[in-house]
Amino acid sequence: MKIHVIDNTGRMQPQLLMTEADVTFFNDEILALNAVEKQLPGLILLNFALRGEETANYVEMLISQCPTTKIVVVGNELSDEQVLDCLVAGAKGYQNIRDLPQYIEKIIKVIALGEAWITRRMTAYLLDYIRTQNLAMLNNLAGYALSSEAKISH
Repeated sequence: MKIHVIDNTGRMQPQLLMTEADVTFFNDEILALNAVEKQLPGLILLNFALRGEETANYVEMLISQCPTTKIVVVGNELSDEQVLDCLVAGAKGYQNIRDLPQYIEKIIKVIALGEAWITRRMTAYLLDYIRTQNLAMLNNLAGYALSSEAKISH
């Protein structure tokens, strides 16, 4: 599997040198974005520190360049909300950078199988988010239906 690592801190490169995958490292987000479109990696490991709170937007840009690529965000103790934003934007997982060497081979295998790489707690948080979004959508539809019904009856 072709893997792109996008990291401007240099922390991820030593942790990935031992993997047998075809890994290319980028420390510039624009060069990485252009390379994604041309090289079509199967997996992108994206350091959250590169864009900080704008990481979810960058995930969307990467996916727009290569919709089939899978993205795992790597960061240092991200909040549930930060991880959720990245997942909703299209990332397939999150890994704490401290534990990356321990899990990198498993991450590659799991992602190659089409699975997500998130904790059970994050799965529960994501399910709650989906439920909340669905309830909000249903409430909006019900409100629209009632207002449309009121207009028709006049």
